[in-house]
Amino acid sequence: MLRKFSIILVLFLFLFSGLMISPDDPSEFGVKDLIGTWTGYGAGEEVRFRHKLGLLTLTVKHKTEFVFVINEKGEVEGEGSITYDLTNNTSGLDDIVAGVHSLMGMAQVPGTGSVIADKMGEGTRDVKGVTKIQYDAPHLKNGPELRHFKFKGKINRGKVRDRFGKFPESFYIEIEEVKDFTLMGGKPDNILLAEYEVNKVKTDAKFPCWSPFINGPGVIRKGPGTVHIAEFQRKGKNRKGKKVWQEYSYVWLARQVSPDTK
Repeated sequence: MLRKFSIILVLFLFLFSGLMISPDDPSEFGVKDLIGTWTGYGAGEEVRFRHKLGLLTLTVKHKTEFVFVINEKGEVEGEGSITYDLTNNTSGLDDIVAGVHSLMGMAQVPGTGSVIADKMGEGTRDVKGVTKIQYDAPHLKNGPELRHFKFKGKINRGKVRDRFGKFPESFYIEIEEVKDFTLMGGKPDNILLAEYEVNKVKTDAKFPCWSPFINGPGVIRKGPGTVHIAEFQRKGKNRKGKKVWQEYSYVWLARQVSPDTK
C-alpha cells in the first residue's frame, strides 16, 4: 500500500512540475540548445572628465560589433571590432573666451576696464603674435579610431535581477573584459591619441583603449523560431570605484544566427 502511494505521489509531482513551467522558464532549454554561432552589436559612453565649474566635459563613446561561437561545454570564443570616439562640451570655456575677447576689445577704449582686461589676458599671450585666447578642445587626433579584438566567455545559470526587480532563474553569458587590441592587419595597439591646442600650442595625450564589455550577465531568452537572444545593459557612476570616471552606460545585444543541429 505504501509503495503504491509513493508511486502515485511521484507521478503527481512530476505532472505538477510540468504544469508549472512557463514559456520563459529556462528549464525549457539547456546549454545544448545554445550551441552555435552568435552575432552581436553594442555601444557605450562614459564621462571621463567634468570640470567642477562646468567649463569642460569630456565623454568617451564606442560602437562595437562582434561574432562568437558557443561550444558543448558552454564556452564562448569570439572576435569583433570597436570604433572609439571622444566628444566634448565646452560651453563654459566658450563663454569665458567670449568674455575675454570682449574685455580685450574694451581695453582699446580709454576709461574702460583696461586693467581687468590686461589681468585676464596676460596669461594668454605666451605665444608670439597671439593677442586673444585661442583653443581647440581635446579630441581624438586621428578622428574615430578602429580596433579589432578577441574575447572569451562562459555560459552560466543562476538568479539574475530583471527589469522588474525580481530574480528569476536564467541562463546568462558572462564575457571577459577585453584587454588586448590590434589595428587592421594584426599589429597590437592599445593606445588612443588625443590632442588639444591652446594658443597655437598643440599637446598630445595618450590613454588606453577600453573594453566593449564590462562585468555582468547577458541574460538569455528564447527568440523567434529556434534561435536565442542575449541582452546586457548597465548604467551607473564611478565604474570600478574610480571617482574620476563619472556616469556610464554600456549595452549589447547578441542573437543566435546558426544553431548547431547536430
